[in-house]
Amino acid sequence: MEVVSPALDELRYGVRRYLSMKSASGARFSPDGRRLAYLTDLTGVPQLWMVGLDEGSWPQQVTLGNDRVGFLRYARKNDIIACGVDTDGNERFQIQVIENGGEKRGLVTDERDIIHTWGDWSPDERSLCFASNERNRAFFDVYTFSFDTGLKELVYRQDGNNTPVSWSADGASILIMRADAPFDQDLYLLNLKDRSVDHLTPHHGDAAIYTPTLDPSGRFVYCVTDRDREYPALARIDLRDHSLTYLYTEDHEVEALALSRDGRKIAFTVNDEGYSRLMVLREGSTEPQRIDVPRCVIGSLDWSGDGGKLAITITSSTTPSDIWVYEEGTGQLRRITHSSTCGIPESSFVDAELLRFKSFDGLEIPAFLYRPRSKGPASLLLSLHGGPESQYRPGFNPLVQYLLRLGFAVVAPNFRGSSGYGRKFTHLDDVRGRMDTVKDAIYSVRETQKILDVDPGKIVAWGGSYGGFMVLGCLYTAPDLWAAGVDIVGISNFVTFLKNTGPWRRKLRMAEYGDPEKDKEFLESISPTTNAHLIKAPLFIIHGLNDPRVPVGEAGQIMQTMQSLGRESHIMTFQDEGHGLIKLQNRIEAYTNALGFVMFHVTVKGQNPSESLWQG
Repeated sequence: MEVVSPALDELRYGVRRYLSMKSASGARFSPDGRRLAYLTDLTGVPQLWMVGLDEGSWPQQVTLGNDRVGFLRYARKNDIIACGVDTDGNERFQIQVIENGGEKRGLVTDERDIIHTWGDWSPDERSLCFASNERNRAFFDVYTFSFDTGLKELVYRQDGNNTPVSWSADGASILIMRADAPFDQDLYLLNLKDRSVDHLTPHHGDAAIYTPTLDPSGRFVYCVTDRDREYPALARIDLRDHSLTYLYTEDHEVEALALSRDGRKIAFTVNDEGYSRLMVLREGSTEPQRIDVPRCVIGSLDWSGDGGKLAITITSSTTPSDIWVYEEGTGQLRRITHSSTCGIPESSFVDAELLRFKSFDGLEIPAFLYRPRSKGPASLLLSLHGGPESQYRPGFNPLVQYLLRLGFAVVAPNFRGSSGYGRKFTHLDDVRGRMDTVKDAIYSVRETQKILDVDPGKIVAWGGSYGGFMVLGCLYTAPDLWAAGVDIVGISNFVTFLKNTGPWRRKLRMAEYGDPEKDKEFLESISPTTNAHLIKAPLFIIHGLNDPRVPVGEAGQIMQTMQSLGRESHIMTFQDEGHGLIKLQNRIEAYTNALGFVMFHVTVKGQNPSESLWQG
C-alpha cells in the first residue's frame, strides 16, 4: 500500500492532527489530598502523570515507558502508587510500585506471560493483593505481596475468575469477586487467618455486581447490583446475615460507586440514555443529591482522604476526557486538566444527537447521530461498538470529528445486546439471537436515510472487536448497501474464535455466543468466513499480532477467504499491538490508510485516477 497522490498526504496530516488530541482519566488523590495522579496519552501512549491542585500547578510525568500504563492506585497513607504496565498491548499487566513521585520504583510482579489484576492495599500498606492466572491460564487465584519480605503468597486458590477488590480495615479479610458469566458475579469474604471463605451473595439466575467495596466499619459491603431487578441499583450487604438492602433505585442503570474514606458518603453515577448523572448519598439521608455537571459521560470517581473533594473523569461529544474536581464545601466543579485539541477549537466539534427507531420486529433501538456541517448528500459511516455487552456513549471521539469534517455523517446504534438499557435488552442477542443485532444495525442505516440526505452509494460500515464481526455480518447480510467496510480486530469465525481466545475468557464468551461444540453448526452458519461469498463491498482489516481476545488468526481467515473468492480486501497488522491500537504512530498509520481506502471508495472511485486517495 503506497501513497499515490498529494491528497493522501493531506489526509495523513488531518488524521495526525485529530488523533494527536489528548485525554486524561483515572485520577486518584494523594494521601494529603493536594495532588492527583492520573493517566494521559500526552506522549502518545497512556502514562502516569501527577498534578497539584493549587492554581498554576504544572503536570509532571512520572512513568517514562513506551508501553501503556493500564491502571493506578494511590496508597491511603503514604506517597506510594501501584500501577500496571503491559507489553505491546498483550494485556498481561505487571504490577509496579512508585514512591515519592518517581524517586523510587520496584516491580511486584515480573512474569511477562501471566496476567495480573489489581486488588487493594493492606491497611498498613506493607502488603497488597492481586489476582493472577499463574497456576492455570484459565483461572485467576488471589495472592498477597509483602514489602517486608519481598515475597508473594497464594491465599485463595479456586478454578474460577476471581478478583480481590477490597481489604478490610482490620486487615483480617479480603473481599473477592468471582465472575461466573458476563452478567453473573458473586462476592466472597476470605478470612486470611484460616483461609475460609464466606459466600455473601447466594442467588438464583444472573446477578451482576459492580464496584463492590468494604466499608471502614467492617460491617457492610456497598455495591451496584441488579439482583432480582431489571436495572442495576445502589445496594448494601450486611456481613452479619448477608441481607441485601437497596439504597437507591430507578429505571436507569446505576453504574459505579466511590465510598468516602470514613464511609459516610457514596458518590455514584446513573446511565441515563448514555449520558451520566452524578449523585452523592450522604449518611443519614435516603435521597441522594444530584450534582450539577455538564451533559457528559463520567468515568472514574475518587474521594480525597478527608472526603472534601471528589475527582471525576468527564468527557462529552465536544470535549476531550479530562479530570475535574468537585468541592463538597462550595459545590464548585473545577476542571483540573486541559487536554490539547491540537489547535482545533472545541466550538468546531459536532455534538451527538440521540434518536430512537423501530427495528425489524418493532423493538426500539437507541442510536447517536452526528450530522456533518457540510451541505448536500452526505456519505454515511455506521459505527459499530464492541462488546457486545458494551454501549456506544457520547464521549469524545477525535476520529468521528475528523470524519464529520470530511463530510461524513456518523450513526452509532446501540443494537440489542448492548448494555445500559436493562437486563432484558442486554440478553436479547444471546446465542441464537446473534444476527438480530446485525438487522438492528442495518435498520439504523435505513432510518438515518429517512431523516438525513445520504448518498446511497456512499455508505460504510466500521467497527472493532465484536463491532468488527458486525461489519462483516452487515456486509454479507445486505451486500448491496455498502461502499466499503473496515474491520478492526474482529471475529470472522465464531468456532475458531471461541477455541483460540484466551482460556481465561472462554467460559464467559461461551455464555454470550454459544458452545463451539454443541452450537457448532449454528455458529458456523452465521460466521463471516462461511458467508464471505455474499460480500460485494471491498474490505479493510486491521489487527494486532498480540491480541489475546480475538487472535490475529481471525483476520487471516477472512482475508484469505476474501482473496480466494477474488474479492477486494486489504490488511494491516501491527507486531506491537494487541486488541486494538494503543500507540499513536500505529493509529495514525492504520487510520490514514483505512480512511484513504474509504475515501477512495466513496468519493473518487471511477473518477479521474489522478484524484485517487488510495492504491492497494
